[in-house]
Amino acid sequence: MVIEQALTEGTRIIRESGAGETPLLDASLLLCHTLDITRVQLYTRGKETLSPDQKRRFLSLVEKRKNHVPVAYLTNTREFYNRDFYINEDVLIPRGDTEILVETSLELLDKAGNRDRTVLDMCTGSGCVGITIALENSDSWVTLSDISTKALKVAQTNISRLKASNATCIESDLFESMKERRFSLICTNPPYIAPQWYEQCSLQVKREPQLALIDDSPDGLDIIRKIIRQSPLHLHTNGYLVIECDYRQIGEAMRLLREEGFCEITAHRDLGDRQRVVSGRYSCTRN
Repeated sequence: MVIEQALTEGTRIIRESGAGETPLLDASLLLCHTLDITRVQLYTRGKETLSPDQKRRFLSLVEKRKNHVPVAYLTNTREFYNRDFYINEDVLIPRGDTEILVETSLELLDKAGNRDRTVLDMCTGSGCVGITIALENSDSWVTLSDISTKALKVAQTNISRLKASNATCIESDLFESMKERRFSLICTNPPYIAPQWYEQCSLQVKREPQLALIDDSPDGLDIIRKIIRQSPLHLHTNGYLVIECDYRQIGEAMRLLREEGFCEITAHRDLGDRQRVVSGRYSCTRN
């Protein structure tokens, strides 16, 4: 079997399984991973023959993809903000829509001027948000926190791989391990999928860790409520809180921010033009 035949066969198997909306892309990524080549090389070297071991490994990956295992878990990598992050089954797969969380945080850090640029990336998972902030703003000092020890191992791996020397990890259930620490900006992509919404998720999404996805409350907002209520104790005066949530939760999240004394409350839209992120500046006395 030559490379182009393998690509055709892998694409067919994935398409017929209904496992994804991009069977050609999925097969391409799996074949590149198997052969350790780029996607350009995949097409320029299409007549080269796979070894028996390469064929076996590729078809094994295709079979797993056929059973709805995400490509990122099979290749252990996912691109986010033009960088490749190490990914495994212990963390959520970074999504393009979450880049608005990074962009908003970077804009607010710039708005803060030259003051202390300490950042907390809460519920960090793979660390893609906090590490990206650290790399894009070298003057910042970023703490990555998560309740999951396994997730923090992934985040630490990405800190090392991407040489984010201004980022560090801490295990914490929300603010539990923060004591009296304060930050200029807190950003978070917490669990916010309500149980009834989770039931409607694709089989691929259900392969990702439930701990990082599901908030057990009917509206999916209990964790976000805790973050908003506790964050004033961990923000410097005029510090910012930036939260990713579902577009159906934006209105309530904005109301909660106002209730806790935040101002400059703003909703930000993702790549699909849906409200995805809400931010606010803490400068008022708590009500």
